[in-house]
Amino acid sequence: MKQLIAVSLLAALATGCAHHNNVRPAEDGKHYVNLTSETREKAAEEAIDQANHFCEESGSHQAYVINEQVTYMGSMSEDEYLRNRNLANAVEAAGVGMAIFGRNAVDDVGTAMMIGGGIAEDSMGEPYQINMSFSCR
Repeated sequence: MKQLIAVSLLAALATGCAHHNNVRPAEDGKHYVNLTSETREKAAEEAIDQANHFCEESGSHQAYVINEQVTYMGSMSEDEYLRNRNLANAVEAAGVGMAIFGRNAVDDVGTAMMIGGGIAEDSMGEPYQINMSFSCR
């Protein structure tokens, strides 16, 4: 079981590599990034990471943000989404602790909580959309 957790964490870290598949280049030098994410912070981080990666591959040093707009597009209210997301994260974190440190049936319950919390979190989708324009310098 602990090996499964280690492999899952390694896979999650490996998928965090920089890329820029959401960048839309423009001839006038004002490029765009449009993507969705599960939090406002992650949306902004991913957008600037993709913009910087695009600029580096284009021979520039970094991206300079011209305009940025993050919009909540979820089906439930934003407060309800954040409350449910925090609850799912708490269940998942408690499950990880129980799976690692528990004995006998406790680690099985912890694994179930960890998986259930992750499923609940993933089922809420990525309701934050960011539209960012930038130039490379």
